[in-house]
Amino acid sequence: MNRRWCVVGAALVTLAGTAAAPRGALDPHAFLSDRRHCMDCHADPPRKGVRPRFKKDVVALCLDCHREKDLTALHPVDVRPGSKVPRDLPLDERGAITCATCHNPHQALEAEVPYVAQPLYQRLLSVLGRGRRYRTFYLRRRNDEGQLCLGCHQKALMASEAFHVKEASVLDQYVGSDACRDCHAEAYREWKKTAHARMTRDARRAPGSVVPDFGRGAPFPRDDVVYVLGSHWTQRYVVQKAGRLQVKGATWSLSLNSWDTSSSLDKPWAEYCQGCHTTGFEMQQEPRFSELGVGCEACHGPGRGHVRAQGRGPIVNPAKLDQDRRDMICESCHTNGHDRSGQFRFPLGFRPGKDLTRYYRGLLPKAGQDNASFTGDESYEDRHRQWLFWVDSVLDVRDVPCDACGNFRNKRVQAKPKPKMTVSEYCLSCHRGDTPKDETHRRHAEAAVPCHRCHGPLRSRDGAAYRVHDHKFLFGTPEAAATPSPAGNCTRCHSKRVARAGR
Repeated sequence: MNRRWCVVGAALVTLAGTAAAPRGALDPHAFLSDRRHCMDCHADPPRKGVRPRFKKDVVALCLDCHREKDLTALHPVDVRPGSKVPRDLPLDERGAITCATCHNPHQALEAEVPYVAQPLYQRLLSVLGRGRRYRTFYLRRRNDEGQLCLGCHQKALMASEAFHVKEASVLDQYVGSDACRDCHAEAYREWKKTAHARMTRDARRAPGSVVPDFGRGAPFPRDDVVYVLGSHWTQRYVVQKAGRLQVKGATWSLSLNSWDTSSSLDKPWAEYCQGCHTTGFEMQQEPRFSELGVGCEACHGPGRGHVRAQGRGPIVNPAKLDQDRRDMICESCHTNGHDRSGQFRFPLGFRPGKDLTRYYRGLLPKAGQDNASFTGDESYEDRHRQWLFWVDSVLDVRDVPCDACGNFRNKRVQAKPKPKMTVSEYCLSCHRGDTPKDETHRRHAEAAVPCHRCHGPLRSRDGAAYRVHDHKFLFGTPEAAATPSPAGNCTRCHSKRVARAGR
């Protein structure tokens, strides 16, 4: 962390108000001392010695009154610290930093000593003035000389480590997925069918990608949508807000055909989501990327050298990587945490084939993880356990948005079995309008025959079946199935005579 974010940076807080406050200044938190307002934030009446439970995420509670840019201007929130944190600076139940880690909302508004670094003119006024009082900004410790920051950060690192580590631009090494089509036509065609290819779409170039009802009661106007995220279970929407792109908290459930507005927290697109929802993302002066969605180069790395050499140039082939490095490609987006600076909620700078542990920190539990699947020890093994947990949860039908995290160790939650999609429900989450309306499909649907019974996954040359989370998605038709019978997969259930007759 750069020193400007601590000792000198604390002086920036004074720009939001006057560090030296007049006696009896209006306290915007005064209502919090009224016990009638306890339940505005708390889920239970506060009791001494009992960890408080809140109605919603602490950061979301603060955003009921404060602006997003005010809360994240000086320090990241919702990240897991990489060092030991003193007991008087509380983390949430997931071990993450919140606004309340450094700020106590019940703190006194004023104190007799400065709580933040003061500009020179303020220090002169302090010498001349008697009985002067100073705003605390509700800080849990004084920070006029960086005392609060030094509770967690080493002084030497604060002076030397940059807040955001920039890497050299490699954006010109990306060519886009369309450049792969000529040589890898079949792989390209199958990739286009996947949820990865439709992960992020431009709402203005592909207006049909925006599916919700924007009639009365919609949480925001249709014309505000810039990008559409997702096509499988839920959709999120990126909108232009206050001069920057934000991801709306409200989501549209594709399975329920309705809005979910339980989360009202909008998040910055670049810092929270763009690294995994685009290909080739990098942060220079401004966020930049090569391609919307998860393209070929998201898993194979930049491909310009490979294309120029007509397929003989360097490219990452995940199949030739060690198992850990191969898994890291998936884990870079399907596990959580933050980059080395804590500024981005994805491993900024990571490329396929690299060591993810050098780029990703602050692992937090996903909703539903328990003590068996999450230990919180910041090890790569723990991150891999979270990846395996995600793979097992792919068919979860609860339609829970990504940020719906609660107390993951809550036994009452763990006791409920996870409802799972059937194979056909999973297939139809993408292929809703693709199924033919002919008699054959109608008969099989009525008989509850799952899609894969007729459309089995293609098999590799060694006979091993592909798995869904291999991202191959290579499914065959009954006529093309590699079986001895001309009727293909039909003979798995029907006799050859019935199969030939089409009955």
